[in-house]
Amino acid sequence: MLQKMKNSCVKDDFSVLIPDGESIFAMGVVRCLSQIPGIRLNILSNDRWAPIRFSRHRTNFFYQMIEKDDEKRLGAICQAVRKTNTDVILPVDEPTIRLLSLHKSTLAQSAAIAPVPEPDIFEIAANKWLSVEFLKKNNIPCPPTILYQSEKEFDRISELPFPVLLKPTVGHGGRGIEFFNDASALLKFLRKNICSGKYIIQSFIRGYDIDSSVLCQEGKILAYTIQKGFIPGSRRFEAPAGIDFVYDKQVFDIVRQLVHTLKWSGVVHFDLRYDEQDNTAKIVEINPRYWTSLLGSLIAGVNFPYLACLAALKADIPKTGYQFKRYVSSKASIRILTQNFLRGRRTDFGFDSTKIKFILKDPLPEMSEAFFWVYRKLFRNVGRKPHITMR
Repeated sequence: MLQKMKNSCVKDDFSVLIPDGESIFAMGVVRCLSQIPGIRLNILSNDRWAPIRFSRHRTNFFYQMIEKDDEKRLGAICQAVRKTNTDVILPVDEPTIRLLSLHKSTLAQSAAIAPVPEPDIFEIAANKWLSVEFLKKNNIPCPPTILYQSEKEFDRISELPFPVLLKPTVGHGGRGIEFFNDASALLKFLRKNICSGKYIIQSFIRGYDIDSSVLCQEGKILAYTIQKGFIPGSRRFEAPAGIDFVYDKQVFDIVRQLVHTLKWSGVVHFDLRYDEQDNTAKIVEINPRYWTSLLGSLIAGVNFPYLACLAALKADIPKTGYQFKRYVSSKASIRILTQNFLRGRRTDFGFDSTKIKFILKDPLPEMSEAFFWVYRKLFRNVGRKPHITMR
C-alpha cells in the first residue's frame, strides 16, 4: 500500500492506528477520519472504557494497561500494528507524540508515521518556559515573562507589567493558571502555594485571543486555520466554546516564521493574544498536539488528521483552504439554542456549525462517558468501572 500511494493520486483505502485512544482529543480525530470512506480505524488505549471504544467508526479496539514504560508501550504499538496490518500510526496527544518522536526510526520499520517533530524541538514546544526562551532568542513576539525559581525572583517580578498570569510550565486547558492584578497579591500567593522552578509569570495582554492550528513538514506549512473566540469557555483561561474562522496576515506571518525557525513537523496549535496597546499579536503558548476545536477545523474545510496520514504515506497533499465559518461546542450550542428558542430569538449559527451533528451520527461515546460519570458519582468508593462484556 505504501509504495502504491507514493506520488500517486489520493487514495483512501488504508489502515490507521491511533495509539493513544484514551486521550480527550482522540474522538475528534476519529470523527475527522470517519469522513473519508475506506479508512480503517484501529485504536490502542490504556483505558479499558475509553469513550472511543464505543464509537461505530472504529474497526478494532485494543486495551493494554501500561504505565510510563516506553519499551512496553512501543511493544504494544508494534503488536497492534501487526494484528491490524496498519499503514499509518497517528499519535494524538503529547505523551505519545513524544514517544514516537524518540523512537520513530524503530516504529517506521513497521508502518508509516504521521509527521512528528524532532525530540529536542518537541521539548521546547511542550514546556512554556523553554518556549519563551526560544521565542525571545528568535525575535518572535511574546509577552514579558520570567521563570519563578525562588524568592530571589521577587525583585524581578516588580519589573513585569501588571496584571500577570502565573502558569505551570507544563499543562494545558487553562488548568492551574492564576490571575493577579498587583505584585503584593502574587507574592502572598507564591509564599503559600508554589514550588519553585515549575511556574512562569507572564504579563497579561489586554486585548483578545486569536489562535492558529497548523500541520507542517520540516518547517513548511501544509495546512492551517486561524480562529478567534466569540463565546468564552466555561472556566476562565479555558479554550473558547465558540470560534469564528478568520484570516489575519500578521498572525499568519508570525506562525509561519515560528514553524520555519523550529523546523516543525506534525500538528501544532498556537495560542496568540492580540495586544490592543501596540496593535501586535503575540505568541502566548505552543500546544504540540491536536486541539479541542478540531471538528471546527473540519467544518471550516480542513481535515487535519487525514492530511497528516497523507503526509505519512508520502501521498500528494491536496491544496486546502478554509472557509470563514463559525463553530460552537456541543454544550454551549445546546444551551444557546435552547435559550434562544424559549425567548423567541434568532441564533446566529446553524446546526451544521456544531458538534451535535457528529454526536447524533455516533452517540455511544458520549452516552458511555455520561454513564460512567454518573456511576462514579453514585459509587465513589467502588474504585473501578463496572464489568461489561464486549462482543
